[in-house]
Amino acid sequence: MTCQATELFSNVASPLTARAVQHSDLAAVQDHLLRLSTEDRSLRFSAGVVKDDTVRAYVQRIRLGHDVVICLLDGHGPVVGLAHGCVYEVQGSLHVEAAFSVDAVWRGQGCATRLMQAVQVQEQARAAGGRRLLGMCAVRNLPMRRVFKGAGMQLVREDGELHAHCELPSA
Repeated sequence: MTCQATELFSNVASPLTARAVQHSDLAAVQDHLLRLSTEDRSLRFSAGVVKDDTVRAYVQRIRLGHDVVICLLDGHGPVVGLAHGCVYEVQGSLHVEAAFSVDAVWRGQGCATRLMQAVQVQEQARAAGGRRLLGMCAVRNLPMRRVFKGAGMQLVREDGELHAHCELPSA
């Protein structure tokens, strides 16, 4: 199944600015992730309890320049949303596994959709060959399921998790 973003943020109006995360943004990214509730961290990291130290270690391991890392900024203020597309290779095929988080106050306003579109557009632009876009969420995470479906991803349930995937067309 091929998924393709039409135009970056074409159908979502928002006062937020989306851009690639720079090294100077990592403290704000960490603050965003630390603001997530216990339940939201569990959903974001597909894990049980995610402690502050785990979040800090995760931020230190983000591979800027290799992975797709996009933030949503409230004006020139804090990071209020984050997409991290971890790029890796399996048997010669590139994969991008995307994960998303949005501050509670901004949910329900299309922020995760904007982030998904940004990941798709950025990866389509830099893909020399096809890439597979992957996502995973808890079955109970209905908002993320809607984002995956809206991105044209095929959804497969495996126990308590939902796996989503599609092929990104070459640029």
